[in-house]
Amino acid sequence: MRAVCLARCALGALVLAFTLGLPPSASATSCSGFNLTNNNLGISGSVGCVTVSNSGTNQVTVTIRMNMGFSLKLNGGDVAFNGPTGLTLGDAGTINIESGMFTGSFSHLRTNQNIGPFGKFDFDYANIMGQPSGVVSADMISFTLTASGLTASQFTSFAIHFCTMSGTNCGPSTGFAQGTPVPEPGTMALLGTGLLGLASWRRTAGIIKRVWRDRGPKLLLVNPQCDTKN
Repeated sequence: MRAVCLARCALGALVLAFTLGLPPSASATSCSGFNLTNNNLGISGSVGCVTVSNSGTNQVTVTIRMNMGFSLKLNGGDVAFNGPTGLTLGDAGTINIESGMFTGSFSHLRTNQNIGPFGKFDFDYANIMGQPSGVVSADMISFTLTASGLTASQFTSFAIHFCTMSGTNCGPSTGFAQGTPVPEPGTMALLGTGLLGLASWRRTAGIIKRVWRDRGPKLLLVNPQCDTKN
């Protein structure tokens, strides 16, 4: 009976350790691409999100959505990124601004370009032209890039020129923001569960070792329901 009690105690300790070790449910993030959390204006948190998706053979769609209180600078602005190679100005299609309210196009492409304090970027598509008079910023834009062998997985980081006000008039100041990929929730959960499981097993192994060594009264520390007289 002592062996049965020992096994029951060990199982209880394992379940308890695993339960206590589990992290709380991860809070959902509004960005599933490149979260623009770094900027040169000292603003905490994210100012927006860039997503890149495969939209056809050799084609990706880039979408930039700014968070409340911020917008993307259009005239004189920058959309820079690292990863792909060999792109040209003509590879960027028409820019859809504010969900189709109007359209524009990039007038410049610069390579190996410094963007604010974030260093050099492989490509900098700049200066969005074509919007109505008085429209100098936008809360959302999207455009396609088409080039041989181009896929969404090639993009490794983004940087943009942003404004400190939502809407079309930019606001009192502008800055640069940079984003890196948001980790996949499934990957982070799997890693966390594995580490916690390993830690729980080590703790439980230590309990079992002490129980086997000491037996008697110390069994009560593992599970008060166990009766050492059985």
